[in-house]
Amino acid sequence: MQRSLGIVSVSLIILTLVTLCGTACAQTEPTPAQVQRCIDRARDLLISQQRDDGGWPELNEYPYGVSGLATLALLSAGLSPDAPAIQRALGYVSQRELEKVYTVSLQTMALCAANPNRYAQLIQRNVRWLVKAQSSDGGWSYTTGAGAMSDPSNAQFALLALHEAQRVGIRPDVAEMKKCFDAARSYWMRAQGRDGGFAYISGGAPSASMTSAGVASLVIVGAQADQFEASVADQIRCCGQDPLQNQARIEAALAWLGQNFNPHTNAGGSDAHYLYYMYALERAGRLAGRRFLIGREGRQVDWYREGAHALIKRQDESGNFGTKTLGNSASEIAFGLLFLSKGKRQVVLNRLQFDPGLDWNHHPQSTQNLVGHCEQAWKRDLTWQTVRLQRATMQDLLEAPVLLISGTAAPHFSREEKLLLKRYVQEQGGFLFFEACHGNGCRGEEFEKYVQQLVVELFEQPLEKLPPDHPVWSCQARIAPQDLPPDAWLYGVQTCCRLGVVFVPYSLSCRWELNLPYGNRPDYGTRVQSDLDTATKIGLNVLTYATGKELKDKLDSVSILEEVVNKNPSQRGLFELPILMHSAGADDAPRAVKTLIQWLNQEIPFPMSSRKRLIPIEADELARNPVVFMHGRGKLELSAQEREALRQHFQAGGFLICNAICGDEAFGDSFRAQMQTILGQALKPLDIQHPLLTEQYHGFDIRQLSIIDPNRDSAGQISATTRKIAPVIEVGYADGRIVVAFSPLDMSCALESRHSLQCKGYVREDAARLGINLIMFALQQ
Repeated sequence: MQRSLGIVSVSLIILTLVTLCGTACAQTEPTPAQVQRCIDRARDLLISQQRDDGGWPELNEYPYGVSGLATLALLSAGLSPDAPAIQRALGYVSQRELEKVYTVSLQTMALCAANPNRYAQLIQRNVRWLVKAQSSDGGWSYTTGAGAMSDPSNAQFALLALHEAQRVGIRPDVAEMKKCFDAARSYWMRAQGRDGGFAYISGGAPSASMTSAGVASLVIVGAQADQFEASVADQIRCCGQDPLQNQARIEAALAWLGQNFNPHTNAGGSDAHYLYYMYALERAGRLAGRRFLIGREGRQVDWYREGAHALIKRQDESGNFGTKTLGNSASEIAFGLLFLSKGKRQVVLNRLQFDPGLDWNHHPQSTQNLVGHCEQAWKRDLTWQTVRLQRATMQDLLEAPVLLISGTAAPHFSREEKLLLKRYVQEQGGFLFFEACHGNGCRGEEFEKYVQQLVVELFEQPLEKLPPDHPVWSCQARIAPQDLPPDAWLYGVQTCCRLGVVFVPYSLSCRWELNLPYGNRPDYGTRVQSDLDTATKIGLNVLTYATGKELKDKLDSVSILEEVVNKNPSQRGLFELPILMHSAGADDAPRAVKTLIQWLNQEIPFPMSSRKRLIPIEADELARNPVVFMHGRGKLELSAQEREALRQHFQAGGFLICNAICGDEAFGDSFRAQMQTILGQALKPLDIQHPLLTEQYHGFDIRQLSIIDPNRDSAGQISATTRKIAPVIEVGYADGRIVVAFSPLDMSCALESRHSLQCKGYVREDAARLGINLIMFALQQ
């Protein structure tokens, strides 16, 4: 009776707190739902303005321009190329060859986004036209021919179109394109003011819209026309060449944007250009890999969140953004839609800025190139960001699942910074990707030595050579150890069931920088290109292994898990989830339950403690703990006394939650056999419509969950797929009541760190949701 009263008291607390949680304070930043509603309104309004011929109202001097912009915006907002509105739009936009820089550029970008294979001939024609239309000063103008005066607005749209054409595989004449990008680079360098800003008219006052255009354009031309720190003659040389790169100019322009940032107005320019500015700002922030700009007094400015919040506030019920217009209603809606939809691309990688110098940023083009290759391999749009360690919070690190740390010298992290990195991996499921800029002219011995010492300090184990059958060698593209340079290898640190750290002791970033994912790709020769491709495959494999290709959306809230401590463990009604001791890996995922309770505390904070407790399977211990947890791998063997203790536990109203670590079949089979002996009947599959899998007990609707499913081929290489399934739960009954819930798919390893390509089981977030539902059901059924 005492045990039942304990469960009832906890249930009453839960129900009270669930009610109170409905009055949570208002959000201070836009939620994914708010942004999506804003996008949906704008998208629907833009579709409603489409004419019967498939186009939109045009500006007289730019026929087909607004229609190209609207088509691009709708595709960026997620409308399928096969959607009726897009099919009508493409039929209209593609019906003629155009002769204005704006309209040719917008037509090109729309066709690249829709179906580059179908429209390859027209895209190729437009690329040739834009190259020929380039002014003698390296920019582009409203008119073509001798004496045409370039302006940065036309110039940025021409470069955007050339960039998108290269991204989808259009390969124009190499010599012509090199000449074009070299000239464009010189144009943008001359156009930049001493304060870092860009103006529409040379010598005029800079504006946020033109400075954003300058940043995006410098990034695009830099990828094609810069002299990098890395070079190739007969062989790769990674360090030693003075880079003639745009990085300092890009930083100066970003600094201007940060100091003058205002999400409600086009600083230094006309408010009629406000939405045009927002679209340019999105391109600048995304292409430069920046989540934050640095505002006045050193304030970090989250340009996307603040910009999205401003647009949400501006938008009326019809979908209009209520601004003075540069063009017409359709063009302004399209600009706002482009900012909102393209700016929230999923972030796959953070690059760590860990010192005031530039040692962290050797080969700055490398990260953009790696993500470009990843976009092609995964067939989706992605982005990356730079994160400053001195300013970083856990929230900032968790914006991306992988943190790249590169350098030649020892970083000398502070105690607090080390703790942040440790928690990022061990508690939050993050992944550290260390790369020493070493070899081929780079001296990275100090960095390598520091990393070796650091991982021992943080994780109490050294870096270990990863065997060739480890999935990090093959999960996206197959690599053999002999493909690497002499004496090079892949090293890692295991955290529970997966790697939490990978270290590569030679310069990958050098090779990523040289290996352009698209555009004017130099002919390095077979041997060098093979070396570059191997380095790129390593990067892709690490990103695939660390994420399982499962990424959060940019605005999705991040759960920062914190220790749940209660100073009075004997408090009546305090909930703990002890772990049952046994000989089949009872403590093989030691942080799993702690993490589950931390997650539960964030969702429904009733009195609980996340302290780790291992208890023997004895009647007295079970009597004090109505809900208990078990997991393991290997054959489970219980004594007669342990089986009797569990039988009494179930008869008294107790509940057992269990899962097989990494989906271990030996544990699953033996657990089922033990439960059949104890309960006198076999475990049965839980019906998919059972309320345990719904929100009825104040948990989640989990009737569809994501799992990682590893596969091993005939050569022993592991790869994995992620798919949606109905949760697999087997239950046991006593006196008509569910007393056992068993998952043969892994929950514990996912909770311990993050879902692993080596484990058959749920992804981390879904493992937590399933665990919470099981606890809530156990406390309230």
